[in-house]
Amino acid sequence: MPSSFGNRRRQSLRDRFHAIIERAGEWPADGLLIAGDLFEHDRVSRDTIQFLFSEFKSIPEVPVFIAPGNRDPFTPDSPYATETWPKNVFIFSKPQWIGYSVHDGAMTVHGFAFDAPHISRNPFGELQISKRQRSDVHVAVAHGSERGHQPPDKEEYAPFNAKDAAQDGLDYLALGHFHSVTPIEGDFNTTMYYSGSPEGHGLGDTGMRHYLEVEIKKGKTRVTPVPSSRIVYSSHRLECDGFESAQDVIEAIRNIAQQEEVRQIARIIYTGSLDPAIHSEMGLVYDAAAMDFEHLYLVDKTLPVEDYEELAREDTSLGAFARKLNDEIEAVDEAQRQRLERARHLGVAAFRAREVEIMGLERG
Repeated sequence: MPSSFGNRRRQSLRDRFHAIIERAGEWPADGLLIAGDLFEHDRVSRDTIQFLFSEFKSIPEVPVFIAPGNRDPFTPDSPYATETWPKNVFIFSKPQWIGYSVHDGAMTVHGFAFDAPHISRNPFGELQISKRQRSDVHVAVAHGSERGHQPPDKEEYAPFNAKDAAQDGLDYLALGHFHSVTPIEGDFNTTMYYSGSPEGHGLGDTGMRHYLEVEIKKGKTRVTPVPSSRIVYSSHRLECDGFESAQDVIEAIRNIAQQEEVRQIARIIYTGSLDPAIHSEMGLVYDAAAMDFEHLYLVDKTLPVEDYEELAREDTSLGAFARKLNDEIEAVDEAQRQRLERARHLGVAAFRAREVEIMGLERG
């Protein structure tokens, strides 16, 4: 992406963070839980730290609890350690559970910190809440990988099993690391959730993102995911067989733009066969369709349209196949023609060892 676009994305992230902070102050929330990866340790700027200070100071009555994760570990050179944070900010600093009691003891918030990109010890399963404490509200915030919900492409950090992390007396466990809203359910009483990131970070984070509003009353915990993305990432495959003009392609792409309520950063992969006359107008297609998106990637994986009549003249097994299908297509009614044309397309693709897209005809 051009640098100017990257600047706009960074500002969008700040705008979403500001909106969450504003909501926490207006609600008002009894606490704001940040389960790690608040910033990138290797890239964080002084201006970003100043922005965070300003945001946290704007809600002085709301305690903010930060459990540093693998991307923002609590290290000697981290801003968590070197800066003086607002008085309402509590930052966990060690890979062991520590509890802060707030609101005159009505709520205790437990948490731990990564002390390096790979934590030196994993404290999941070690949190203890004594019986005399259990009349209070207890919540915890931590960063790590719950094994039963680990995405296949996500690296493991501080891995744990949900049943080991849950315990009687712990009302809610706020988790960080996975980028999508993920409830962790099982045979235990503790409510556990990953909130995910409030904005997508790339094409691996498609669709709407959220933050969570959590209410705990009389031992009951209610979690409400709140849509927060101002821009969403999306990825699509556009089957081009049957398009008769560049306008058909433009309209198909514009329809994709209407699938989300907010603007998209979209990757659209053209597949199938595309007439050379349309292919020559793809610059026009991009310029016409791009205005409906925040940013648009077009990836061309189309194949030239086959001339089946010319192919049928070849004295080869492929030519014989084309002749047979051509003759059958001429002899059937319209209801059968589409299936035979698709069979011809798949057969020629198989002869040429090309990848093909699966369509409804094959599933039927």
